[in-house]
Amino acid sequence: MITATFGALLKEIRKTNNMTQVDTCKDICSLRQYVRIENNISEPSMYLVQLLSHRLNYDLIAYYKLIYCDQTLQANTIKTEADVLIRGGQYDELEKLIDRIEYYPEFKKGENLQFIYYYKSLCAHNKSEYNQAVQYCISGLHIEDPIFSKNHLYGKISSCIGLNLYHNLGCYLNELGKLDLSIEIWNKILIDIEKKVALNFSYYQSSIEFVKQLYLSTSYNMGTQKSELEEYKLALNYFDKGIVFANKNNCSYYLTNIVRQKMRVLYTLKQYNEARASYDICMGLYLLQGDINELKSCEEIMKEDYPELSKIKMYE
Repeated sequence: MITATFGALLKEIRKTNNMTQVDTCKDICSLRQYVRIENNISEPSMYLVQLLSHRLNYDLIAYYKLIYCDQTLQANTIKTEADVLIRGGQYDELEKLIDRIEYYPEFKKGENLQFIYYYKSLCAHNKSEYNQAVQYCISGLHIEDPIFSKNHLYGKISSCIGLNLYHNLGCYLNELGKLDLSIEIWNKILIDIEKKVALNFSYYQSSIEFVKQLYLSTSYNMGTQKSELEEYKLALNYFDKGIVFANKNNCSYYLTNIVRQKMRVLYTLKQYNEARASYDICMGLYLLQGDINELKSCEEIMKEDYPELSKIKMYE
């Protein structure tokens, strides 16, 4: 459907579904707010757009981003440039990019402004300015859910950039020693993603791979944190959640790291047969990925740090 405004699209989809304005906004927002959105007087939040997408079974999220976020080719080009700098760890260059773009009109509101705060949080973290990194995350999350604040760290976060900010917030709080808060945040991410994936709506497909990867990296972080606290049974529980999720949803991202960490915990618990099984799975994953360097590194580490494993022959 080609329409000039978000409100026009919303109205057209609503009528296609033979729904009234009251039907469409029930238990989502007030009729007054809905009418203002449909008349293009108010800009909806990403969370509200997600709920309306559920109600109308249509990818309003992609159209919302096209209208309100990716307003120019320049915006997409800039975000691609930032991604390259982040992957390369070039945070000094990323800061220069932020200085250049943060006053551009398309980066002064909505999801694009969230990206600015995300970039700033990464730069602050790179300088070990963890409190500042936390504040940037909170500011970015507040854009998506105005209730979100330093005194209220749980909100209605659904966008990919919002989930990224939320995950990083947990990481930064963890580095500040606020372990309980980080675990609560990561747990909420896992629960929210499990619900989101279970819904299996077709319009999630554009972001579903990111969501799967976030689930696995979060379960890895939680398991690793519990390992460091010597809470080994909880650590194994989080690693197993990640492994089950990966198998169920056909996603191998971070899976090798999770299996390798599980092996270490099992070895610490002197469960050598189970540890050897995890080791063999880990080696198989390295072979599938074609990562021969990591495979050889893992072999050397087993000989030096996990000698009991070499005594066990899993396959004759």
